[in-house]
Amino acid sequence: MDLQQSWQGASEGAKARTGFVRSVYLWLMGGFAVAALGALSAPLVGTALVSLAGRFWFWVLFGAQFGTLMFASRVSRRTPLNRVAYVLFTFISGIIAGIIALAVAQGAGFTPVFMAFGLTGTVFLTLTVTAFMSKKDFSFLRNFVIVGIAVMFFGSLAAAIFHLETFSLLISGVAVIACSAKLLWDTSAMLRTEDLGDPAGFALALFVSLYNIFISLMNLLGGRRR
Repeated sequence: MDLQQSWQGASEGAKARTGFVRSVYLWLMGGFAVAALGALSAPLVGTALVSLAGRFWFWVLFGAQFGTLMFASRVSRRTPLNRVAYVLFTFISGIIAGIIALAVAQGAGFTPVFMAFGLTGTVFLTLTVTAFMSKKDFSFLRNFVIVGIAVMFFGSLAAAIFHLETFSLLISGVAVIACSAKLLWDTSAMLRTEDLGDPAGFALALFVSLYNIFISLMNLLGGRRR
């Protein structure tokens, strides 16, 4: 009887985890869909922002992105606020990605954009399969990720403020490595966590990593700042 109960408990636990992982990736796919809509609206939004905010339009957009990211992180467990916040963040991120893609395309054509998109998908699939197949705990990457993200964030700000094109490419390389490590870490954490009540939070973390990888690869392959 105890063996049967243990088997049933393990089976129910496996079903719950499978449902949780499915929910995370459904949220993630929804975020990609909303970001695609944001990217399509980028030309109109960019024009409107330039007319309203002048030369500070990109900082306004960046501030909105950062603010909605903090909001989405804070309310990830609160329905329906988590859906609203997630949609706002992914839509604004899509707008920024669309504007950057257009800037890269003006200087180097759309080939770098498509290559960055394909490479981002390859990184995502490779690291996801690695986490699923190995079943390892990649939390040992924590310190590396924290340092890498800090360098990426402050380095990107410095490169944007002082127009340091070569330094920007270096920071983009750091961002690809750091965000790839974070993607592996977050996927591993998703598969090992005992808290199955925050699929939106995990989806948000995965989206942010993939977004930064895509933007950084566009910058590297395009070879120029927007």
